Amino acid sequence: MAFIRVALYLHVPFCIKKCPYCDFYSLPHVPSSEEEKTYLKAVKTEVLYLKDFVEKLSGTALNITTFYAGGGTPSLLSPGFYQEFFEFLSSQFRFTPVELTLEANPDTITPEKLKGFVEAGFNRLSLGVQSLSEKGLKTLQRTYNLKTALKALENASSLFSNLSVDFIFGWKGQGLKTLKEEIKKALSFSPTHLSFYELTLEHEVSFSGFSPNKPVDLFYRFIEDTLESQGYVRYEISNYAKPGFECKHNLFYWEVKPYVGLGPSAVSRITNLRWQNPQDLKAYVETLLNQKKLPLTPLETLNPLEFAKEYVFMGLRLKKGIDLRTLSAKFGYYLDPWVLTNLIEKGLIERKGNRVSLTSQGRLFHNQVVKLLWKTMEKA
Repeated sequence: MAFIRVALYLHVPFCIKKCPYCDFYSLPHVPSSEEEKTYLKAVKTEVLYLKDFVEKLSGTALNITTFYAGGGTPSLLSPGFYQEFFEFLSSQFRFTPVELTLEANPDTITPEKLKGFVEAGFNRLSLGVQSLSEKGLKTLQRTYNLKTALKALENASSLFSNLSVDFIFGWKGQGLKTLKEEIKKALSFSPTHLSFYELTLEHEVSFSGFSPNKPVDLFYRFIEDTLESQGYVRYEISNYAKPGFECKHNLFYWEVKPYVGLGPSAVSRITNLRWQNPQDLKAYVETLLNQKKLPLTPLETLNPLEFAKEYVFMGLRLKKGIDLRTLSAKFGYYLDPWVLTNLIEKGLIERKGNRVSLTSQGRLFHNQVVKLLWKTMEKA
């Protein structure tokens, strides 16, 4: 049987506290050792059912190239959970990941626990500090203080040669001076990767830390100029990396390659079929352990236009952009030359041969540019 290279994601839905701006499925609950064992049993069961499902669906077996534990707060689970899970994956698939990432919060890790995660197999840590300002941490309602965040960075940088640091910017009261100090503190630990996400509220949420009138373009330009002067490349709208340290797992999503998700709310796509698990931990476990079936719902078939739209949306998040030949040959669609010329004249995109990418200015208007290009594809 042929193999298909995929990125494997595990969603861990547990958190110490639900953050007011978070739109990911999570529960404010620290699992007991028994609950951890039950969750591991459910995830293993999903793997068994999924293996059979994918092989029948595509006629291929999975070659897991990257692994990413996200959440939620994956570092709430023990290193033993992951070690046992990785051994199980190795028994079921061609499990040869070049990158194994663990998301962690500063107040859920100790030097001993970090060593355990390294011994389990993780070679990349994504530390969600979100802010390195005491005021920022309080505004974002984080569960730790600046001292804890800095200590976590110190411990993580001593054990992981591939360390990513996540920030949220644009919170109420943050100015460029504060942002500059936060970046300076982060860079003192020599991370290989940094992510900066603008604070946005996906739904109507009462959150006093949200400031809708922030000059977002100034923040983006300041972050980009500061990090690029230090040797980081803005390879994706929100992500910066030292050359060679781009997140290989996330590139599977941005380059529209196949991926598989495990756990409640996780999404998968193999070929043109996409499905999602229920956003309900109890229903997820019940379906797997008692009903003895996959919890996927719904099963969606992407038509060529939807697939092409996804390629344009995801690809234009990347510095390298999209390839017009790929869009035409693989997906059967093209972009109106007149519209491309118009966007070039407005300084929003640039074109080099068959490759189209957003300019620094264009990245501020990613969604608007994409929607305009989608309209040309729909007419085509």
